[in-house]
Amino acid sequence: MKSIRTQDAVGHALIHDLVRIVIGEVKDTPFRRGHVITEEDIPKLLDLGKEHIFVMEPEDEGFLHEEDVARALYNMAGGENMHDGPMAQGKIEAIADVDGLFKVDVDRLHAINSIGELTIVTRFNNTPVKVGDKLAGMRCIPLLLEEQQVEDAKKIANGKPLLHVKPFVRKTMGIVTTGSEVFEGRIKDAFTPIIEERCAEFGVNKVAHEIVTDNTDDIVAAIDKVKAAGADIIFCTGGMSVDPDDLTPGAIKRYADRVVTYGLPVLPGSMVCIAYCADGTPILGVPGGVLFSKPTAFDEILPRLVANDEITKEDCIRMGHGGFLG
Repeated sequence: MKSIRTQDAVGHALIHDLVRIVIGEVKDTPFRRGHVITEEDIPKLLDLGKEHIFVMEPEDEGFLHEEDVARALYNMAGGENMHDGPMAQGKIEAIADVDGLFKVDVDRLHAINSIGELTIVTRFNNTPVKVGDKLAGMRCIPLLLEEQQVEDAKKIANGKPLLHVKPFVRKTMGIVTTGSEVFEGRIKDAFTPIIEERCAEFGVNKVAHEIVTDNTDDIVAAIDKVKAAGADIIFCTGGMSVDPDDLTPGAIKRYADRVVTYGLPVLPGSMVCIAYCADGTPILGVPGGVLFSKPTAFDEILPRLVANDEITKEDCIRMGHGGFLG
């Protein structure tokens, strides 16, 4: 690739898009890659500040054009439930095809971005997204890139996409409200309206609601009733602290097949219990912080439950980085 004077570029094809920016007024692309420059183009190019133009040379063999690199990066990174947008200025963007949870293989992403001058830029892993949302962009830094860098990236990708969107598939939920003060009508249940509202954002509707006293047997029986009613997700509210009258975590532990964690490195809302039934139905012990703050640990976990994205102990540990929500 070499640079020549714009006045000498007539008959040459542009090897990249040329962008025009007028601050506060316009940003467009008056000349596209492949356009063959004419005499009439020269004043327009000079008006864009283009005193010189890049043209290809025979010794550029072994290098890839920025658009070819962007296409290769999308092909190795893009996965299920997304599509590629139009090529623009050497960049391709991945766009969501469904409402769901955006998943990123962060380790392989970092490995590819460590190679050199090619980049895959994404939203955060586990971000809830909607149809049409932009998820990621792929491009290289120079106009031409050594083909070997793309080959190195392909080895890291190893034929497995780095990105995908898990659709929101769980559609029903049930609530077990614990606390003698609520059961006896001394105070109003404040949790249920909040949970209903936040679940509705993901298309999840309530199918069952049980209110019980602070009694482990009663809580266990209520969880079973809610599950039998067809709840895809079970929320248990109240009784989640270290108070001796708070028995909900113990009841969840007794009912569930396995408990992932009681306590999460996220603030506010760290007093969370995450558990799963034998058939994979999640049970979430909801922290009291949900009543007073947003976002909380509940908001970090909810999209993953709705997308049927299993939460592991390692996932919980990693939430401490960025888990201070204010």
